[in-house]
Formats: sequence, C-alpha cells, structure tokens
Amino acid sequence: MHANEAPRTAAPLSAHVLFRSDDLDCARERVAEKFCSHRLDIIGDRKPFRAEHHHAAGDIISLNYISYGADVLIDPGELGDFYLIQMPVTGAATIRNGGREFLTNRDVASVLNADLATRMKWWQGCAQILVQVRKAPFLALAEQLLDRRLPGPLIFDPLIDFSRPEMLAWRGMANAMFHAAETAPGRPTIQTVLNEQRLLELFLRGQPNNCSLFFADERPGANPRHIKRAEEFIRAHAAEPLTLVDIARAAGVAPRTLQLGYRTILNSSPMRSLARERLRRVRYELIAGEGNAAVTDVACRWGFTHLGRFAGDYRREFGELPSETVRRAARATVPAFIDTRA
Repeated sequence: MHANEAPRTAAPLSAHVLFRSDDLDCARERVAEKFCSHRLDIIGDRKPFRAEHHHAAGDIISLNYISYGADVLIDPGELGDFYLIQMPVTGAATIRNGGREFLTNRDVASVLNADLATRMKWWQGCAQILVQVRKAPFLALAEQLLDRRLPGPLIFDPLIDFSRPEMLAWRGMANAMFHAAETAPGRPTIQTVLNEQRLLELFLRGQPNNCSLFFADERPGANPRHIKRAEEFIRAHAAEPLTLVDIARAAGVAPRTLQLGYRTILNSSPMRSLARERLRRVRYELIAGEGNAAVTDVACRWGFTHLGRFAGDYRREFGELPSETVRRAARATVPAFIDTRA
C-alpha cells in the first residue's frame, strides 16, 4: 500500500470467511450449501469474477456477507424454507421478487419472500450483507405476536425503504448484530437468541406485509381471562354463524358479564369484535386475490349477507370500499400493503 493510500476497511464478518473463489461453479455450489440451489451466471462484458461469502450461524437467523465482483445473474426461483433480507453495502442490484422489480442500493434494500419466485442481477461492485431467516420459526413467532394462526402465506413488500424511521431503526439493530458477531464469534448465546427475536419482531411490525392489519388488534395491558377466551374463540370460529350466547359460553361467563367486560375494558362489544375480525379476514382475502377475488363470494363466506351494509362497514374500517381494494390489488405487482384504520 502506498503511503498516501487510505487503509482498506475490512469486509463485514471478516472473522467468518466461508470461502473465496474465482471459480463460478465453486461459488454456486458453496453458496447453495447455505441457501438453496440456484442459477448463477456472469453477464455483461464478463469482468473479473471473484466470489466471497462470509457466514455466521445463529438460531433463527444467519448473518452473511456476499460479493461477486462481476455483473451476475442469480435465479433461485422460490426460496422455499427461508426469507432473505439483503442490504447493499456497496454498489447496486436489480431485484425481482414475485411480480415486483426494483433497484436496491444503500438507501433501498430487499426482502425475498419465501413463497415468491426470485430473480436478481448484482451489478459489478455490489456487495451485500444478508439476514437469512428460517421460515418455520419465523412464522411461529409471527403467530405468537399476533396471537392467532396466520390465515395464509406471510408476504412482505419486497422493497425496504430506509427513509422510513421504523426501518432505519431496524437497520441500526441489524448492523449492531453484525458488529457483535464480528467481535464475539462463537455459538449463539441466550442473549443472541433474544436479540434475533427482537430483530424479527421489529421487522414484522415495521416492514409492510399482508398480515399488518392484524396488528391493529393489539391493546396495552393484559385482558381478563374471559375476554381472552372470547377473543380466541372469535378468531377460531369467525366464519361460523355465532351469537352472543355462543361467545359467552366459550368464555365461561354469562352474556351480560361478557358485554360489560368488553364495554369496560375494550370500549366495544363481543359482536363488534366479531364483525371487525370478519372484516379483516375479508380484506386479507381480497388483497391476496390480486384482483381476482369476487367481493360478494368473500363477504358471504365471512357471514356478511347484507352487502350494502357490509360495504359501508368496510369503508369505515379501512377507508375504502371493498371494490376499491380489489381494483388496487389487480394493479399491484405484489399484494397491496396498506395501513388500516385501527
């Protein structure tokens, strides 16, 4: 190094080098060992190829750093059993996940959904840090936080915008975990596991996804046991023709006691809670239908037989008519991720 040259900054996770190689086939096979089988081709004017992969295993997640040097095409299809959050530290990449395609850089990152096909072009000079998230425990954590079974696949908006305060804070925590792994390599500790769970919780709450609307049900403090039992029963049986008596019986209290509890604690009623749950399930299905869902069929499936009243209730809850949700879902290249009115 010449006297007037600045020292090179070490790449992230430099204490966890998995491999370095100039061989395309070797790089493809070694990366596949940690992720999944994929197509990897050099494109463009075939500039020098130099693959480097650093990897630190965790409990639910693994931390990674990857660079390829040249322009490369990467096509893994559906990832299947993991999500992958990718954050460029240098350069840029074009990401396609599902029907959405966009350019990522230092200000825009990506999350590859496990259930959507992926195809990427990493441009020369692109190097990224990646958080690989095991799908099964991630979905279990989501269900625990939401206190409900997920109604279908968990799909995130694949574009992560770091101008949003929530995701800028998330990136700060992720970077701190990369630094911690660098300075204290070794087997995951209890604190590491807790940090992973907190990182994933912040991601679930901060990055728009098709289950974001269910977070609107959260309320501060613990509810009495009979209210909790009633809510669990409503979520599990919302498609059935329930009455107040049915819900009260499942909660183990008299109908009048349940009504008073809801009014005092939740400023609502059991039947209003049932209606809100049904409206949320309708909205989830309309968005997931990507423009192909029939409003009447979905509404009737969730117990709404008076369609005019249903449309009014839906608009008051979400700020738009169900037909508008369907039209937006048809225009969107991924499910429409829109905040709901709590």
